[in-house]
Amino acid sequence: MSTLKRYSSLLCTAILIVLLLAACGSNTNNSLEAANASATANPAQTAEPAQTAGTGETRSFTDAKDRQIEIPAEPQRIVYIGSDPGDLLALDVKPAGASLSVIGTQVAYPDLLEGIEDVGYPPSLEKIVALNPDLILFNDWDESAIESVSAIAPTVVIGEGGTYERLRQIADALGRQELAEQKITEYETKAAAVKDQLKLDLGSGDTATIYLQLGKTLYVMGHQGISVSLYDMLGFKPSLKVQGLIDKDERFAEISAEVLAEYAGDEVFVLGDETAETSAALKELMDGPIWKTIPAVKKGHVYVTDSKWNFDDLITRTRLLEELPVLMAKQ
Repeated sequence: MSTLKRYSSLLCTAILIVLLLAACGSNTNNSLEAANASATANPAQTAEPAQTAGTGETRSFTDAKDRQIEIPAEPQRIVYIGSDPGDLLALDVKPAGASLSVIGTQVAYPDLLEGIEDVGYPPSLEKIVALNPDLILFNDWDESAIESVSAIAPTVVIGEGGTYERLRQIADALGRQELAEQKITEYETKAAAVKDQLKLDLGSGDTATIYLQLGKTLYVMGHQGISVSLYDMLGFKPSLKVQGLIDKDERFAEISAEVLAEYAGDEVFVLGDETAETSAALKELMDGPIWKTIPAVKKGHVYVTDSKWNFDDLITRTRLLEELPVLMAKQ
């Protein structure tokens, strides 16, 4: 799967839909159809794992789709489907399985993924069945898979809200509400210290723009990924054109180099992966005449970093707090 297609599935996920843009293509659809066919051919295979692996006690829960479900009171084997496994890890929960094939090498916390089985993306029903989960957390843009995975174990759909909203939904399902509030408070305390350390003198008009280069394709980010930290935590505002994307609920937009200056804010952040194609495209972009006309470029207010920071789960946002002072000191 190409770099663009891998990252595309992330950005369309709520969060991420993950882990940060469009569907994975025909191979994705074929994989899901094959998995669904397998489960349909042998319905007994999906029924058995639905048994609770914990105490056996259940409780009623209403998920983000207003589905009322009986879920384990103390789930023991959780499978996570989506692009923000960091949401779960932030609550000190390591799922038995998660959708890692797309984002496993792209996140800022690969050290925390050890021991988690990859159930694929789109999810392989056979792999999920083999893990014998007692609860499935579903945070994926492709809702067609909900019915299939629900046949394996109780499935809670997590909404597409922001970092705190997703974290609180998951905490509600797992009975970890107090821990979620503790983690949020800890993050906000650290964030306030970093903001003070950066000594940003932000006026009402100080803006920031995030460009994402993947291969030969250039994107501008709306309110998703690293922009959540820049806007909600540091206090930057979107530029006028970026605010237009946000107002239309567009999380990103593919743009050409000819119009990139129209989106530029007072501070410019550029993200890219380590592939040769992306590196060459970024060099061409930054050596070009249009790039050099941007006021932020002329003033040296440009920050180039890795696309692994373009997620907004609490794990990534917390680790980003250590990166920002280093990154923003390089002008």
